[in-house]
Amino acid sequence: MAIFHTSIKTFSRGKGQSAVAAAAYRGGLLLSDFVTGQQHDYRRRSGVVESFCLAPPDAPRWALDPRELWAVAEAAERRKDSTVAREFEVSLPHELSEEQRAHLAFVIADALVGRYGFAVQASIHAPGTPDGLNHHVHILATTRRIGSEGFGEKTRELDVGPSGKVQVQWIREMVAAATNAHLEAAGLTDTIDHRSLAEQARSAIERGDDLAAAALSREPTQHLGKHAAALAGKGVATDKASTNDQIAEENREHYDFLVRKAGLEGKPAPVPGHEPVKRGGRVFNAETAGLPGGLELRGVSGVRLQNLLLSSHGHTPEQAPISLAEKILDALRDVEEISRARADLAMEKIRDALRWAQRQLSSQGETSELRQWVTNAALQVRALKSLIISRARRLLNVKSATRLRHMAEQEWERFNADCPPGSTRYSRSEWTLRRGRRLSVLEKHTAELKAAQERASEGELNAIDADILAKAELLAGLPHPSVSALRIAEPKPVPPDDLGSTRSVPRGPTFH
Repeated sequence: MAIFHTSIKTFSRGKGQSAVAAAAYRGGLLLSDFVTGQQHDYRRRSGVVESFCLAPPDAPRWALDPRELWAVAEAAERRKDSTVAREFEVSLPHELSEEQRAHLAFVIADALVGRYGFAVQASIHAPGTPDGLNHHVHILATTRRIGSEGFGEKTRELDVGPSGKVQVQWIREMVAAATNAHLEAAGLTDTIDHRSLAEQARSAIERGDDLAAAALSREPTQHLGKHAAALAGKGVATDKASTNDQIAEENREHYDFLVRKAGLEGKPAPVPGHEPVKRGGRVFNAETAGLPGGLELRGVSGVRLQNLLLSSHGHTPEQAPISLAEKILDALRDVEEISRARADLAMEKIRDALRWAQRQLSSQGETSELRQWVTNAALQVRALKSLIISRARRLLNVKSATRLRHMAEQEWERFNADCPPGSTRYSRSEWTLRRGRRLSVLEKHTAELKAAQERASEGELNAIDADILAKAELLAGLPHPSVSALRIAEPKPVPPDDLGSTRSVPRGPTFH
């Protein structure tokens, strides 16, 4: 069952913490701190599935390189007690595939960058717990906004205080909405709720569902923390783990009682941890979807999550008209991203044409011909960008799947070495269950690796490369907007008739 977990913490120089060290550890990287001269090498660390950086569109190119990003972020802070980084830790549903979890992590990180204007490094981690369910992402963010000139003002709205509470609520709602949208898109019925159990219970009481309110009034378990979780992974008993086991047992007994009571009263049994979801006839709007305004899947799709939720339930969302100036700006940003990714593609002509259209719009205003040309050019630029991202994503998926398969193989070999047949560490049934679970995970990741390798085969990549070159040539051959406007506005010549005279064109009535 998917769970909700989102935590926010800060790293302070006054506590001896370093943004460079935090980024190196979470990403499994070798990073150098130019302020202290210290190197942080975590390249041999296991459990890191994928790590990537995101920054606002106008940020310098070095903001996407963790080797430079965190060194500059540290240097931008002068105080000896400065807050040097902020981290958002978010759980990722184990029910999703590796590619779906990576896309969800990208959406959440992109939403944070879009709202706060900072740069982030997102590092997806594989489960470190025995149950193999704790997939999560660490989104390490700079404490300052970043633009074309580098780092600017601090993101004070995220500090402790009234404004910080509002922002935390937005983040929790955004994470829940994005996660539920991905679960639903994957065909799963599980949902998560960002509200506390007490808040969910109050909501159930307000709608008159006493059984659900009783089920939601269960006692929450305690957070283990990384040290207790590590000990639990080694089979070492701890006080917190024992307390959680006792709480879970009491909650199960309470739930069994509610099930029996519901059966006697002829009512449906409550589902622990979830409020009843009425799929039929439910109206999804901005409030019920829990999606803050402005959140969107930027990059490849440009689809708003709210519209995705609405359209998936038969509702047609209202499309906010986009101005021509915004279309041109979006196309120019896409052109810049394409140029950075593929320097071999000639993008100067389309870039100059878009800038001419931008100047024409400012001086002469919008015309139907100009809008038609910009719309066509923007669509072709976006199609080219999508192809480039698709190719890169296929290669990243192979790298990610290889890493996961290797970790699953190591876990399988470790279990067989530590717990051979006849071992007294577990009972026969428990040993069979644990061994079968690890074999199932290994087989799953082996199949995922094979599928990823097929999608990134030489033939597949060559086909995408051919499409990329064809799209680039199509863009290069696109007529300049000034020429297109003249062609559209220019009247068509009237062909002569058989006698060589010009055909007479019927004229409409004249109004006096």
